[in-house]
Amino acid sequence: MKTFFRLIILFFYAAVPLHPGFCQAENLRKEIEEIIMYEAGIDFSVVPGVMVGVLDGDSMYISSHGEPMDQTGIFELGSVTKPFVAWLTDQALDSLGWTREVSACRFLPDSLCNTKWESVTVEQLLSHRAGLPSLPDNIGTIEAPATDPYAPYSIKRLAADIKLISPQAGVYSYSNVGYAALYWLFEKVGGIGSFTAEKLLNPLQLSSTGWEIPDARIATGHGLDGRVRPPWHCNALSPAMGLKSGMQDLLTFIKYISPGLASRTPILDAELRKELKTLNKKETFKVIDGWFLIESSSTLVYYHTGRTGGHHISIAFIPGARKGVVVISNGSLGSRELSLLVLDMVARSKTK
Repeated sequence: MKTFFRLIILFFYAAVPLHPGFCQAENLRKEIEEIIMYEAGIDFSVVPGVMVGVLDGDSMYISSHGEPMDQTGIFELGSVTKPFVAWLTDQALDSLGWTREVSACRFLPDSLCNTKWESVTVEQLLSHRAGLPSLPDNIGTIEAPATDPYAPYSIKRLAADIKLISPQAGVYSYSNVGYAALYWLFEKVGGIGSFTAEKLLNPLQLSSTGWEIPDARIATGHGLDGRVRPPWHCNALSPAMGLKSGMQDLLTFIKYISPGLASRTPILDAELRKELKTLNKKETFKVIDGWFLIESSSTLVYYHTGRTGGHHISIAFIPGARKGVVVISNGSLGSRELSLLVLDMVARSKTK
């Protein structure tokens, strides 16, 4: 890991242990600051602030570095939307009496299905193994503001593009299109908005999470140049990148899903290590429930990042150990590998 000893950073902080488990919160804050200073190399002139949330067993801890950030603020998740949608997809399939092996043509409109789409399963959509493009080929031809690039991309346009796309079942290709196509699955259970509220937001009391949140409630974000940027409106691509949430809700979510993931996490044996190394060489990933499964410090870690025009989110956690880290940046440039670095530090400590 490259270090940045010459980087001089002035940063203010606020650290709040939300539960009594972190009796040494001050030490934890200092360790996070050292990681930020010497390993993460965050440029606070471009990314004004970074908020770090740590989950350790039943304890939660949140600290703010750089420009003070509101711990109750709401942020754009970008592609971190996908693990949420993967979880919701399982709930939708269960409601319909289907499994992940069902064909995409079971929920896509008949006019959009062809032989190749019939061979694509929901599991392949969730794991990016449907051979779909990241974005529709012609999306760049749509006139849109540079600061809100997907706002004009409607469901009608998505449907027209899906009709033209020829998926390749079983071929890895990270895709926003695959998750966007799940819009029609959620239409069969009342729509993604109401279904999310019924199955996730209300039961877990996630008051800062939602699809349609007024711009005025979303924390100010900054672009790659450090300038203030407005929120995105992802329209038809919302199931891939349009969810908004806050730090406490994100920590609550990964705590909630961890037991289920822990029971399905494969053993990190020689065979799996070989598979992960092979995938890494091909620049592909093993995906479970929308999360990338990676090896870090001889441990299997669930990981995902998301970027919008003004925000960057990074989540890394170890379900079986009940440890996780969420990093929210109010700058699109983000925090590099800060979530993994802090998780490595937390994983080496004893659960409080």
